[in-house]
Amino acid sequence: MDEYTNLHPWVVGVASAITGLLLMETSIHFSNGVIDDVRNVIILISGLVGGPISMVVSSFLIGLFRIYVLGISTTSIIAGLNTMLMGLILFLLTRWKPISYRNMHYYLAYTIVQFGIGIAFLSTDPDSRLLGIITLVVTSIPAFYITVFVLNLFRKQFERIRLIEKLADTDYLTDLPNSRKFKSILEEFIENDENFTLLLIDIDHFRNVNLTYGHLVGDEILKQIGQYLKQFVREHEGADTARISGEEFYVTCKQAAPAFGLHYAHEISKLISQNPYFISDGHKIPITVSIGIANFPDNGKSISELVTATDQALMQATSQGKNQIIHYNNIHT
Repeated sequence: MDEYTNLHPWVVGVASAITGLLLMETSIHFSNGVIDDVRNVIILISGLVGGPISMVVSSFLIGLFRIYVLGISTTSIIAGLNTMLMGLILFLLTRWKPISYRNMHYYLAYTIVQFGIGIAFLSTDPDSRLLGIITLVVTSIPAFYITVFVLNLFRKQFERIRLIEKLADTDYLTDLPNSRKFKSILEEFIENDENFTLLLIDIDHFRNVNLTYGHLVGDEILKQIGQYLKQFVREHEGADTARISGEEFYVTCKQAAPAFGLHYAHEISKLISQNPYFISDGHKIPITVSIGIANFPDNGKSISELVTATDQALMQATSQGKNQIIHYNNIHT
């Protein structure tokens, strides 16, 4: 992912330069070798998508194209250097004030002014000069805003897709991964033959909490435990967690031997039990959990075998009076 992030501005810059080259082939020609296209829009859009580096890359490549593609001349050299200069100035400006959907209008105005000055300087015929500047304005403004509009549509659509994907993999109440997502995590561990510990966590007497205080209080307790498990995952590299049913949660820890699994379970149990839930009238609801533990591959080589092992360990823990931690290895000892 980091490699893609580092490469991304360069990819955008090169792609924009290729687009600029194609647009030069359809440009409008005026006197003295002056051409008019929307390369300023292409460079600006590259900055909006890929950042300052993209503008430098695209402007320098487009500038080189302008010098060499249509034939080297004084006009092409000046126009090409002007394109490169514009990209460099945009780079410096956006380092100071990053381009965004709010301020992009000012950057567009700047590119039009600089390219307009270039056309005015290079054109020898007054009528051609005026027509070139008018054409620049008339083509640049709609081209830029139509492109931005389309990009915005794509951005919103991608955001919707990401949201749908997240909802499909996330528990709506605790914002933890759900059982579907967690199954894919376990499958990946097993396919890669990575040793891991699986903890099945069950809230003690949770049904009584719902009956006594109501489901709204129960939901708040689930959210609170979800936050504690997120905290545990943040503090332990290689750990993942999920809510799999009403009051049951899973935690995995990669490369954790049975002894470490027991240690992590005690850490989670202590974190939860030392933080009771307080309802609005100040009444304290103590919260404890029972935890069943199993290890891959010692206690199971498939998801179903591991789930069965943690279920049996949890049943043993709850049968011993709640607030207990049992490893599958200790069931029969």
